[in-house]
Amino acid sequence: MSTESPTTPDWDGRPFYGYDSNDVQATYSGRQAESVADFLLPHLTPGMSLLDVGCGPGSITLGLGAVVSPGNAVGVDLEPGMIEQAKAMASEAEINNVEFQVANIYDLPFDDGQFDVVFTSAILEHLADPVGALRSLKRVLKPGGIAAMIQTDWGDPFIVPESKALSRFLELFEAGFNRNGGSLNRGRYLRANMQEAGFEIEEFAAQLANYTDSDRVTGVVNGYIAWMENLPLFRESIELGLTTEAELVTLKAEMQAWSAGPDAYFANARTYAIARK
Repeated sequence: MSTESPTTPDWDGRPFYGYDSNDVQATYSGRQAESVADFLLPHLTPGMSLLDVGCGPGSITLGLGAVVSPGNAVGVDLEPGMIEQAKAMASEAEINNVEFQVANIYDLPFDDGQFDVVFTSAILEHLADPVGALRSLKRVLKPGGIAAMIQTDWGDPFIVPESKALSRFLELFEAGFNRNGGSLNRGRYLRANMQEAGFEIEEFAAQLANYTDSDRVTGVVNGYIAWMENLPLFRESIELGLTTEAELVTLKAEMQAWSAGPDAYFANARTYAIARK
């Protein structure tokens, strides 16, 4: 979701954080409702209408759509490439109760009170005005409807054993988000932001996203390397003199070596909330 101007929602053709890259899109395509939205699933019933904002390539949306069927699910994202991938996935699976479209969280093209459920995952970290975005979600939610949010918080992750390369990657990553109006620490403020937007919190918790077995450690590091190679914020860092191409090459090699270690694991915080309008 673009943060360049919250009041200007139109797509301008400018890649946002590199999400137009096939390699970056692939890092999101494995996410499933059972793992990312597990806290929401007990609250869903067949026949509900659901909106997933910032749906990415649609894998979570399709899972949620299966739970609310014969109700409908709608996934929206600002990146057209993500929506194309989501539509292709739905078509291949012959799923008819889920649709996808390009839209901006600040100016959703839906009626007031249209949905029984609104869901987001790891969206607020990208936004300059998270409370404004949450108010936009509240507008399209029915009175008494469910708002379900899960949000990463990148502060003070577990990196074991210590990896200066991974820590440096996260330092550059955070600086890039800050330059573009985002914040990697949105997770800790999720409850406060939702309350400010007018939601009534029913459930709130913090947990760890764990990458503790070798396959998951390798996967997360390969994903971070794909971000380094494709996200414009890293190119901006080079242009601003904050890093060099040579340093990024070294970081990638050292991160891969770290991930191959027998004791390597990574974990960072995330928070989730169930609220009502």
